[in-house]
Amino acid sequence: MMSLPSRVPRLMPRMASIVLAAAIALPATGALALPTVVNEFNSLYVGVDGVGAASVSGTATYDFVGIGVRSTDPQLTGHAPFAGNPVGTLEVGVGATLNLNYLPGTIGAPVFRPLDNSVVVGNSLGTTGTLNVSGGVVSAPMLFVGQADGLRPSTGTVNITGGGQFNATLDSSATGPLPGFPAISIGRGLGSVGTINVSGAGSRLDASVGMMSLAREGNGTLNVQAGGVVAVGNTVFLSTISSAGSATVRVDGSGSMLDAGSHDILVGIANSKTNDPNHGTAVLDVRNGGEVKGTVYVGSGGTLTGNGLITGNVTNLGGTVKPGNSPGTLHVAGDYSQDGGLIVIEIAGPSAFDILDVTGAVMLDNVLIRFVFTGGFGPSAGAAFDFLKGASLSLDDVSYEVEGLMAGFSYGVSDLNGVLSLTARTDGSPIPEPYTLLLAGVGLLALLMRRLS
Repeated sequence: MMSLPSRVPRLMPRMASIVLAAAIALPATGALALPTVVNEFNSLYVGVDGVGAASVSGTATYDFVGIGVRSTDPQLTGHAPFAGNPVGTLEVGVGATLNLNYLPGTIGAPVFRPLDNSVVVGNSLGTTGTLNVSGGVVSAPMLFVGQADGLRPSTGTVNITGGGQFNATLDSSATGPLPGFPAISIGRGLGSVGTINVSGAGSRLDASVGMMSLAREGNGTLNVQAGGVVAVGNTVFLSTISSAGSATVRVDGSGSMLDAGSHDILVGIANSKTNDPNHGTAVLDVRNGGEVKGTVYVGSGGTLTGNGLITGNVTNLGGTVKPGNSPGTLHVAGDYSQDGGLIVIEIAGPSAFDILDVTGAVMLDNVLIRFVFTGGFGPSAGAAFDFLKGASLSLDDVSYEVEGLMAGFSYGVSDLNGVLSLTARTDGSPIPEPYTLLLAGVGLLALLMRRLS
């Protein structure tokens, strides 16, 4: 059992605990000597600067728990150089439960120390932290995956599988101890890389009263697949602060869900939900029966794509929407409005083309719609493609362009009873693929050489 050295003053009596219904191993291998300062209490660190292993069963109480940390002293100032890479791995298997509780007086005003009472996976330069919740349960106020302590980026990965659950309990609301601070942060620090995978029926990541942030300044990825669920009780931010941020969220498969209720999901757009340039890039990809619930805002750095379901209104302020999964239909159960930006419609055959299917009203203003003919398909004159459907349509200054067909193709776009349709007025000839052009060139060259001989 690890405890704080007696010389370190405790702010409060020990409150955090690890409760395990089954014995599990907590291994860590390798280390790298780097100056590191950690000023947090009652936190779990996975991958900081050191080497160590522990096996815990029953109930244990800690001020500070480190997996891949060379000291339990909160003032970690670095150690003599030694070979290897700092790595920490924590396994929470079936029957195991890990709880970190609040340490009063350290998380709210006037202290405001957000890493207190947190699970931190990856912290400090070059470190790698991995948390595998494979059937067990972890509860903590906050989860950081890919932190950059003191501008030293790290890599963190959390895998939630086999019915495992992670509960991030921080209240991010105005009445919470850290108003506006996310309960879940993925790829938070500059240069950091954070990934959370939630896979399989019964596997869940919950922040019932908290926010979730991806790629504040780093690279953040969230994969929800095979029936996994992520439930958030406040705003979801996808690269909304810095141009250095890059976020990807993929919700893939029947039963897979990102559920933000009626709260906002901001995709590559500033927190103000305006054209403020202070944001990065983000992709929200919902496919193959996956569902996203929330009020979605797509900014100029954002892309919404897939053939799944968005339950909630979508507002696109200069971003890109790409329905389908080469190709397919993106369903929106709500209203859809777009001011500026791009809609991309792929057409691969008479009945194989992308559709944006909206149950509510559709409003498009100053939008470019690009038709991309793929797979060597060229439409015949008279062929029609109903590519956008809504309960009603309002169009203002909408423009169109075609890619993938030879020059001379003529077409029209009509609006009838809430349906936008592309109709070919002439036959369209596909632009040959580069490989086809290469073969044709080789053939012509061979013919020419034959004639010369």
